[in-house]
Amino acid sequence: MQNGFQFATGEGRCITFLFYGWNVDSHAKYAASIIGVFCMSVLNAGLGYIRHLINDHYENNPYTLSHHISLAVVYGVQMVLAYWLMLLVMTYESGIFMSLIFGLIIGYFVFGYIRARNLLASKTLMPTSYSAYDNQFNNTPCCQAFT
Repeated sequence: MQNGFQFATGEGRCITFLFYGWNVDSHAKYAASIIGVFCMSVLNAGLGYIRHLINDHYENNPYTLSHHISLAVVYGVQMVLAYWLMLLVMTYESGIFMSLIFGLIIGYFVFGYIRARNLLASKTLMPTSYSAYDNQFNNTPCCQAFT
């Protein structure tokens, strides 16, 4: 039984990183997993930003098949990544958890800042449409508010 969050850096400690055979059993692998989790977290926010870019590209004609296919593919990749991040939290490894949260914070900040600068540059302070995709930075990817 798991006793809550712990660090897996001691002697004899080993965690499985997402897939069977991907064992984190050395300090080098542990450092690589921390960096990898951080990058995955930032990438998750980046995929949300890419969905915004796709919507902006198709702003004049949002009901094309290519628009919905591209959004569905990016959304699917984002969901796979989000579920992998959830599974990594469920390892109850403190370093991975802190790296994941820090990556989500940095990703939210960086891509939110880029999005805000782009909106200011185009002199559009308020979004012109209120679809399910417009409010993605205010909600988690799996629990979006539909307006």
